[in-house]
Amino acid sequence: MGLLDDAVGALGGKGGSGNAIVGALGGLVESAGGMQGIMSKLEASGLGDKAQSWIGTGENKAISPDEVKRALGPDEVRAAAQRAGVSEDEAAAGIAGVLPQLIDQVSPDGELPDLGRLDDMLSGFLKR
Repeated sequence: MGLLDDAVGALGGKGGSGNAIVGALGGLVESAGGMQGIMSKLEASGLGDKAQSWIGTGENKAISPDEVKRALGPDEVRAAAQRAGVSEDEAAAGIAGVLPQLIDQVSPDGELPDLGRLDDMLSGFLKR
């Protein structure tokens, strides 16, 4: 099972809203200015310790849907929900479930990937 298969598995299975949320996450990362932009938003909202746990080794700290909404802002969550065809609450919950695992797995060396690498992974997964 690959990176994004694992991420969708965290949402309860492959297909359906899981794929849609992972796809919407790609748009969210792009609009935020890449993974560094997402990390900056998390840090600015007081979630830096949680976000850093996803990059480093050890346990990944969980993030709640409410924390996702606070960190990313209502406009970003609304846009992700629209792209995924789900409610804003479902989008926030999906992002909260996928984002820690996604950042953890794309940063095995303790560094975030560039946006192009993430886009390639998302595109490959969604074409299946």
